[in-house]
Amino acid sequence: MTDAPGDPVAELRARFRGPLPAAVEALDDAALRDLAAALRTARARQAEQLSAATEASLAQLPRLLRPLVRRVVGR
Repeated sequence: MTDAPGDPVAELRARFRGPLPAAVEALDDAALRDLAAALRTARARQAEQLSAATEASLAQLPRLLRPLVRRVVGR
């Protein structure tokens, strides 16, 4: 398997920043694409939920403090 654009092995290696376990590299192309897609979906869902949780937490602060706290936490 090569590191061509759209290559699921390359995408997984980049996501994990290192070599993949032999069992993962041994998967067929369809399974690798499914795994890469599942990880992309999970990461997107995690980012959405983290953003929602951050906003919910900020909503608990007094209005005058929210902009300051947003700047501190980088939102």
